[in-house]
Amino acid sequence: MKIILTGKNFKLTPSLKSYVTDKISHLEKYYREILKAKVELDFDRNQKSGDINRVEIWLYLPEKTLETGIKASEMHEAIDLAYEKIANQLIRYKEKKYSRRMRKLRKSSDKNFDKSYPQASK
Repeated sequence: MKIILTGKNFKLTPSLKSYVTDKISHLEKYYREILKAKVELDFDRNQKSGDINRVEIWLYLPEKTLETGIKASEMHEAIDLAYEKIANQLIRYKEKKYSRRMRKLRKSSDKNFDKSYPQASK
């Protein structure tokens, strides 16, 4: 999986880069067909609400793109929350894809079963 990491309004530190890369690479244990992951980290200094850290993650899959965004007061907290959210989306996507495939297999096997074995009459 290719990971693209960008930072807006601040300089990415090597420790933050490695933290994000480790977190995102853990997503492959949920779904191995991730083509590319794009992570955008943003720091915004606001007079009223203070410092805001925003994390946005896009996962590019063969059939779909998943995305999430989180704002938090700390960057590591925002990364952790965004990771949990995108992991849940990925798990739901995988379960939905698997259940659709199983339904198709069940339908085709039921049709074949009905054709090959005639039903007994009373």
